[in-house]
Amino acid sequence: MKKIFILLSVLLGFISCSTVKEIPSDLSAAQLLQLGQNAFESKNYKAAEKYFITTIQRFGTNTNNYIEAQYELAHLYNTTKQYQKAYNIYNEILQMYDYSFDLPGAYKKLCQIGLSKIPKEKIAQFQNGSTTPEATE
Repeated sequence: MKKIFILLSVLLGFISCSTVKEIPSDLSAAQLLQLGQNAFESKNYKAAEKYFITTIQRFGTNTNNYIEAQYELAHLYNTTKQYQKAYNIYNEILQMYDYSFDLPGAYKKLCQIGLSKIPKEKIAQFQNGSTTPEATE
């Protein structure tokens, strides 16, 4: 079973190197996340974003899937210097930890690390409500 999953991931990883047009509806959250991570590693950020957003749309009612996909999306935005988007998602996830005790613990720390990688001057702009074009880069 593990070999089949790996083979499927590799095969779909090659497909994800191109632009994603339609994502099969029968993929699980784990498969979508893996495809997104494969696309991210291949620097195919548009495809990765589409996989992560699709995961949220299809499986976002499951809190663990939602947090994992949102974190991956924030990490992508941080990597592509879309700091405002990353900042907003990291903070949303961290706020969820303020109200729930049964969330996967690793993502709280990962979000804190992600926030620390956003340039301090950008964070200051976001906190001051700046909406200049530089604030969203």
